[in-house]
Amino acid sequence: MPSYPYLDQIQFPEDLRKLEEKDLPEVCHDLREFIIDTLAHVGGHFASNLGVVELTVALHYAFQTPVDKLIWDVGHQTYPHKILTGRKKELPTVRKWGGLSGFPKREESEYDLYNTGHAGTSISQALGEACARDLLGKNHKVVAVIGDASIATGMALEAMNHGGHIKPDMLVILNDNYMSISKNVGSISNYLNRIISSQVYNKGKAALYQFLKWIPLIGPALETLAHNMESSFKHFMLRPGGLFQDLGFTYFGPIDGHDVNRVVQMLHNVAKIKGPVLLHVLTQKGKGYKPAEQDPIKYHGVTPFNKEDGKMAAADSNKIGLSKIVGKTLSHLTEKDPKIAVITPAMIEGSGLREYADRFPGHTFDVGIAEQHSVAFAGAMMSGGAIPFMCIYSTFLTRGLDQVVEDVSLMNLPVRFVIDRAGIVGPDGETHQGLSDLGYLAGLPNMDIIVPSSAQDIIDSLHFMKSYETHPIAIRFPKDNGDLRYLNFDSPNTIRPGTARLVQEGKDVLLLSIGSMLETAKSTAKELEGMGKSVTIIDLFWLRPYDKDLVHTQINKNNCFVIMDESYLHAGASGYLLNEIPAQYLSKFIKTFALPQEPIHHGERTQILEHYGLTGFSIAKELFLLLSK
Repeated sequence: MPSYPYLDQIQFPEDLRKLEEKDLPEVCHDLREFIIDTLAHVGGHFASNLGVVELTVALHYAFQTPVDKLIWDVGHQTYPHKILTGRKKELPTVRKWGGLSGFPKREESEYDLYNTGHAGTSISQALGEACARDLLGKNHKVVAVIGDASIATGMALEAMNHGGHIKPDMLVILNDNYMSISKNVGSISNYLNRIISSQVYNKGKAALYQFLKWIPLIGPALETLAHNMESSFKHFMLRPGGLFQDLGFTYFGPIDGHDVNRVVQMLHNVAKIKGPVLLHVLTQKGKGYKPAEQDPIKYHGVTPFNKEDGKMAAADSNKIGLSKIVGKTLSHLTEKDPKIAVITPAMIEGSGLREYADRFPGHTFDVGIAEQHSVAFAGAMMSGGAIPFMCIYSTFLTRGLDQVVEDVSLMNLPVRFVIDRAGIVGPDGETHQGLSDLGYLAGLPNMDIIVPSSAQDIIDSLHFMKSYETHPIAIRFPKDNGDLRYLNFDSPNTIRPGTARLVQEGKDVLLLSIGSMLETAKSTAKELEGMGKSVTIIDLFWLRPYDKDLVHTQINKNNCFVIMDESYLHAGASGYLLNEIPAQYLSKFIKTFALPQEPIHHGERTQILEHYGLTGFSIAKELFLLLSK
């Protein structure tokens, strides 16, 4: 077992604060090595955590946590924080069933203020904490740490606008790791350039130069001076902190975020300043581990790897993620139809669109972490004559729900929603589980829903959706893989709207399977048949509108029916189905097998299904008992 001389002395931040400030670089070295050694064996979020080692040490050294409040945005960079706050021995369990969450989690520690998994929330929470502190007459510090991509979200800017107006004492750390800063700074720069290029500015500038030219002797010199002053003014106006100061924050930086002693000194200094403060810190994702420094996207999240060269276990060459299947299919479609546009809110890699974006940059619209904007933007592209495919995770679509309703559904704009990570997502845990989308989508006007049960279904559906202009349409699928050997990307496109599949026919019990539950339904049927029961399975491939002829006929033929849905029980498909199925059939309904209304914690999908009794054996056992009464 490796030795970590300085880190071994630290269990909680008070232990860290007992060390000399000169020792902090050694603490950072130990902490970084501990993360590399541990994640090489168990995997997890990697590059982002290596990038904030010095910043995390400095924050816990300079502030009296947990009395002082430290709030992390997104949260996938909090492994150093967890290690320093009593959870060092548990890090090998991170993202595993029953182990540490990969994100901040209130149930784990008093040092974790919020269960965080979505971007842009930290400044709002810090502002709320600061206002509550002032209302109650307390005097602790409040600090938010937010990344360069997250600070461009509408929510973060709304919070800064509010905070700059009411001006409580609070500190925002902008962790700028270069991954998105060029785009973000570009936007800020454009904002300030608009001021400098305004009509009033330029008319006044032209008049001034014309006047100076006519001053005898010194006119040309004054004109040169004016040009130099203008250049200095632009440099001043376009400084990184200009927008933040316009929003009412006192700006400091940028500073080297890997100089831990410098960061500590700055934190001590800015903590004394009244009002809202923003400290701009420059860091590098993957810092201290060469492979991660060179490719922070690849090493954002890792499976176990060889520490010496960074190599991860080779994946099965025949397996391909469902997300990448989407990207490849959209490439096939765009080759034939230049009207196609693909939209994603900062999820090019996650949504399997890297190959597509490289091939069709003019058709790819990465809008940043701006889910609301992305949905309204997709609706407008549809209205403008394009064919937009809106590619988004289920958990992130909830952030754009208002726009799904107001800017797409109510106006019946046929946006194609491609919803990834639907159902149980596993190690990312409760903030990322895709368990609510069916409930709200099925409740909207004009929304059609496809729930494929195979990789080929996804390909066929995307081909069909390209030309479908009747309604907005959503396809949702889980985090899973397909087998390249059996996929046909030139789909025959034989899909018919509103049709389901009769997988097998019996007479005792009908299993209405939604999407990813089909294999569980088949397993359930096999178990029940071993118990002497005859089972029907319908794959509700096209969920809304559902196949009334097939479903009603089979309900009539069977003694009873159940629904199987990888969603929350009260936010899935059953509410829609049970309100659509005619009353004369409802007496045959037994129950819906789905997830309970509680946070579904992290772990492998199979572990979660087993825990909640959603395996074929468990469902069959329960049904057999019910049918035997």
